[in-house]
Formats: sequence, structure tokens, C-alpha cells
Amino acid sequence: MSQSTLMICNPGSRSGNNPLQNLRERLAALGEVEFRQPDHPGQIPELIREHGPNSDRIVLGGGDGTINLALDALLEVDRPLGILPLGTANDLARSLGLPVDLERAMDVIVLGQVRRIDVAKANDVTFINAIGMGLGPRMTQEMDSEEKSRFGILAYLLGILRALRGQRHFKARIDFDGKTRRYDCLQVTVANGIHYGGGMTIADDAKIDDGKLDVLVVSYQGYLRLLASSLRLRSGNMRAADTVHHFRCRSASITTQPDQEVTADGEFRTQTPVECQVGTRSLQVITPE
Repeated sequence: MSQSTLMICNPGSRSGNNPLQNLRERLAALGEVEFRQPDHPGQIPELIREHGPNSDRIVLGGGDGTINLALDALLEVDRPLGILPLGTANDLARSLGLPVDLERAMDVIVLGQVRRIDVAKANDVTFINAIGMGLGPRMTQEMDSEEKSRFGILAYLLGILRALRGQRHFKARIDFDGKTRRYDCLQVTVANGIHYGGGMTIADDAKIDDGKLDVLVVSYQGYLRLLASSLRLRSGNMRAADTVHHFRCRSASITTQPDQEVTADGEFRTQTPVECQVGTRSLQVITPE
């Protein structure tokens, strides 16, 4: 059965200018393909809203920031999304088990299955991987686009090391599912997905379609203990950790002292206080069988 495809590639993503002709030809063998490469990323939501309703699926080439930018339009159009991971971190692709090799990623788009996954909101900002406050946003500030383009995933390590030099703790109150917890902390992450921040793992048993948010709090601690904690953050093994706290909830309200800037999928989008909730199985994505 012939299927039409809207294919959009973000020219601003790290690998956005990779040759895509072969991938387009593979899609064209299955049906009509409308290919769009906008002049700037801000045009992507408009293209999805204009051309998406007339397509059977949407293929989006870019990284986590591209997908975040497109999220609201994708939810409105409600077509299956195929992902070509052209970004630096590609955390959503990791959460979905997608290969980063473009030919293999296209195999998934052609042969995979449609699955519905959760999408979350922080204040009025939609996100799919995670929001962060504290060390995470400072790490983002310490990275620039040139370093991300040049060093790829290593740019995140550089950002972490620079952020650690000027670590500042803050007070956080988190109200969730009728409970309240207070922390003196360096970082609060609220995740909808499994991976975030360039390959960190929110929890080794996290899911992206369980209707719940994973909250991770890194307590205020010394430099050496923080380096040890970073190994847990990478693997997601939070059991028996006294410096890293993890719990799950359906919604959360976070207030901090002082107020903190908040990143959503790696982009500065809002600030505390922040209200978080999850939209269960809101987005169609094409994933491996």
C-alpha cells in the first residue's frame, strides 16, 4: 500500500547537511515524498502544520532540539513520526532504541512499527526527554554550537567539567501526588524519557510510555562525591544512593530558592516555579519491531 511522506531536515542540526538523496529515494519507492529543508529551524512547525495533514507520515531529520521545536505541531497533526538522528546527543533516539546510523534508521522508518509514547509539559512548554535546573542548564551555558559541531558528544563532557567548577546549590520543594519533599541540591531533573543531557540515564528501569514522570535530585555534595555520583547518572542505577534521589509521579510542582532557569530537551524554555504533568501516549513514533 502506497504511503505519502513529508520529510523535513533541520539545516541547523549537527549533521543536517549530510547527503540525504539515497534516503529520499528509499521513501519514494513507497509513495509520494514531499521534501522540505527550511532556511532556518523556526520554519519547521509551520511546515508540519501546512503539509503534515496531507501526509501518511512525517520524517524529521534533526536532534533533540529539533524534535522539541516541532513537538506541538506534531501533536496537532497526529501522524506517525520517523526520526533521522542528525543531532549531537540524540537522546530520544536512544530512548526509543533507534540506531544513529542513518541507513539503519531509515530501515526502521520503512519496516518498523507505530508506537504511542508519552509527552510532558512544564508550565506551558512541551518536552519529550527531560527538563533540568541547576547543573544541567549551567552545562548548556558552558557549551557553544561550534564545540557541539566540532566535538559532538564530547562537548557535553566539557560542559559538565566547566559547570562543576562553579557549582551552586539551591533549595527545592517538590510537591507530587499528595506528598512534599525538600532538598538542598545541585540539580533537579524531571524526565519523561529514559535518556537526557547527552546520554545520561534517568533510571535503568525508566519507560517512555508508562504515564509517569521520573524525578531525579542530586543533593549538595563535595566535588569528589559528585564525580562518583556522575557514574550513577550515566548508568541510571540509583539504588542505595544517598546523594542522588529518585522517584516517580504523575505530576509535580517545583519551587526553588532562588529561582532557577529551566531547560527543556536542552533548550532554555522556562523558569521556576514550574508545574509538570505527563500526557499519556500522546505522540505516534515509528520504532524497531
